[in-house]
Amino acid sequence: MKTLKRNKKPILKTLWRSTYEISSFVILTILYSFTLLLNRLGQKNRVLRSVSEKFDSWVKSLDKADKSGVSRLYLIEISFKNMAAKKTRTIVTIGGMAIGISFIVFLVSIGYGLQQLVISRVARLDELKQAEVVPGLSADLSLTDATLAKFKQITNVTDVLPLIAVVGRVSYQNSVSDIAVYGATADYLKYSALQPVKGNLFESNTTAFDTTNMPPVLGVSSVTREVGEEIGDVEISITQGVFLKVREEPSTDSPIIGYTKRIEGNTDGVEVWGENFESNGEAGQAGETAGGVPLGKWVKSTYLLWDKTPCNIEESGDCEDGEYMVVREEDNTQTQAEGFVAEISMTATPREIVSQVLGVSTDETDGSLPVVEIASESASANEQDIEKVDINSEAKKQIVVNRSVLQLLNISENEAIGRELDLAMVVVGELLDDPSKRVESAPLKYTIVGVIADEGTPIIYVPFIDVRSMGVNKFSQTKVIVDDKSNLIKVRSTIESAGYGTVSVADTVAQIDSLFANFRLILSILGMVALSVAALGMFNTLTVSLLERTREVGLMKAMGMKSDEVKSLFLTESMIMGLYGGILGLVLGLLVGKVLSVVLSALSIVKGVGFVDISYVPPIFVIAVLFLSMLVGIATGYFPAKRATKISALNALRYE
Repeated sequence: MKTLKRNKKPILKTLWRSTYEISSFVILTILYSFTLLLNRLGQKNRVLRSVSEKFDSWVKSLDKADKSGVSRLYLIEISFKNMAAKKTRTIVTIGGMAIGISFIVFLVSIGYGLQQLVISRVARLDELKQAEVVPGLSADLSLTDATLAKFKQITNVTDVLPLIAVVGRVSYQNSVSDIAVYGATADYLKYSALQPVKGNLFESNTTAFDTTNMPPVLGVSSVTREVGEEIGDVEISITQGVFLKVREEPSTDSPIIGYTKRIEGNTDGVEVWGENFESNGEAGQAGETAGGVPLGKWVKSTYLLWDKTPCNIEESGDCEDGEYMVVREEDNTQTQAEGFVAEISMTATPREIVSQVLGVSTDETDGSLPVVEIASESASANEQDIEKVDINSEAKKQIVVNRSVLQLLNISENEAIGRELDLAMVVVGELLDDPSKRVESAPLKYTIVGVIADEGTPIIYVPFIDVRSMGVNKFSQTKVIVDDKSNLIKVRSTIESAGYGTVSVADTVAQIDSLFANFRLILSILGMVALSVAALGMFNTLTVSLLERTREVGLMKAMGMKSDEVKSLFLTESMIMGLYGGILGLVLGLLVGKVLSVVLSALSIVKGVGFVDISYVPPIFVIAVLFLSMLVGIATGYFPAKRATKISALNALRYE
C-alpha cells in the first residue's frame, strides 16, 4: 500500500507538470502571435506600440524553459520563419482549415439563430418566469383567495394574479353575440404581453371589495347552520391513491373507525355540516353556526375499511402501500361501516338539484345585490335556474377587445376607442360555491378603451373586480410570477405537489431547446466532415514538410537540439496553423451567417415581418471552436513530429 502511494504522487506530479507545460505553451503561442501582429500595426501608432510592449513582457514571463535546452520562444520564432518561407503551402493549409471551421461555425450559428428566433416568437424573458395554475381534480382544490394567499407565501414567488373566464353576451346595433370574457387585472394583462395597437389597457388591479357592508357571498347561504345538519345527497369520488380517515362523528376529535380509499365508480352519501378543518379549498370553512363558529363540510356514508398498520405487500395480499391492511369480518368479507369523512381530496357532486333561484337562501340578506328571479316559482321551474344580479357600483365598466371582436361586430379599428357595448356576463356553477347555480349580470354599458392585435378567438377583457362583483369566489386560473426563471421549476413542483396543475411557456421552450440541440448535433456532424478533409490536408502538408526538411532536422540534432525539442518544433507549426485557421474560419462563418440574415431580413421587411437574425454564436461556442482548431492542429502534427524524433542525425547528413 505504501509503495502504491509513493508511485501515485509522481504520477500526479507528472500529470500536473504536463498539463501546465501544454497550456502555458498554447498561451505563449497565442500571445506571440498577437505580439507579431501588434508590432506590425504599432510601427506608426504609439498606443499599439505600448500594447505590443505589454504583450512582449507577458511572452517573456511565460518563457520559463529549461536553461539547458532551447527556449520555447525560440521554437515559436523558428516555426513562424519556416511557415513564412513556404507561404503558398502555409496559406493553402490554413485556408483549408479555415473553410472546414467556417462550415461548422456557419451551420451551428444557423442552428442557434433559428432557436433564438423561434423562442423569441414563442416567449419573452418575463414569460419564462411565469406559470399558469389551474384547479385540481377534487372540489377542495379550487382556486380561491385563500389559495392565492398560500401561493404567495411560497419562496421565490413575487406575485399571484388571478383570472376569471366567463361567457359574455354582447348587444351592439340590434345584434347579440356570445363572446368569451376574461376578468383580469391590469398587471395580468401586462405580464401576458398584451400590447394595445389602439388606446390603452385599463389600470384596475383591484381584486376584492370592501366587504364591510357587502351581502353574503353568492353560493353560501346566509341561513345559519348546525353541526350534523344535512346539506343534501351527493356522489363522492376520492382522489386516486389517497386514504382518508373515517370517523364516528363529523369532528376531528371523534374516534377513527378506520381508513377508506377510492373504489370503482362513485360512492353515494349525504353531505352534512361538521367541525371545521384545514383544507386547500373552501370545504373546511364553508359555513358557520348562529354563534359564529366556523363549520366544514363532511360526507356521511357507508365505507369499506382499512386499518393503518405496517405490513409487507409480498407476505399479505391484503396489504396496500406497505401501511394499510384490509379489515375483514369473520366470513372473510371486507368490513363496512357508517361514518363521516371530511371533504378533503375528494369531489362531492349533488345528485339532485331541487333549488329555487340557484338554491340560495336570502332570508337574512338585505344587501346591495338585488336578486331577480328568472325561473318560474312553480314546480315546473328549470333544473338550473338563473339568478340575475347587477354589477357593483364600484365596477370600472371599461373593456379591452381584440381585433376579432371588432371584426365580429363590424367596428372599424380606428373608430373603436370610446365605443360603448351592452355587455351581460354569465357565470356557471363551477366558479361559485354551488355547482348547480348560474348567475347572469344585468346588461351594462362598457366603454372600449383599448384594442389588441390578436385575431384569433374573439375575446373581451374586463377589470377583474367587475366579474368578482357577481359573487364569484373561485377563479379559472392564476398566474404565478417568480423572481428568477431558474426558480420556476421548484415553485411549480411545490404547487403541483399540493394537487394543482401548472402550465408554462417554459415547457414549450424546453421542447424547442431539445429539438434544436438535436438539429445542431446533425449540423455539427456535417461540419466535421469538412473539418476532417481539412485535417487530412494539414497532415499531408506537415508530412511533406518533414520529408523536405530531413537534412534540416539532422543538422539541428547534430548541433545539440534534443528529440523532444524537434517534436515541439513541428507541433508548434501545426498548432499555429490550426489556431490561425480557427480564427479565420470563425470570422468567415459568422460573416456568411450575418450576410444571409441581411438577405432574409430584406425579404421579410418587404412583407412587413421586420428584421430577422438567423445567425447567433454564444461566447462559449467561440472558445470551443478555437480549442477545437488547436486540438486538430496538434492531432494532425503529432505523427509527423514523432517521426521527426526518430530521424538519425548521422543518416540525415549522410544521405540528404
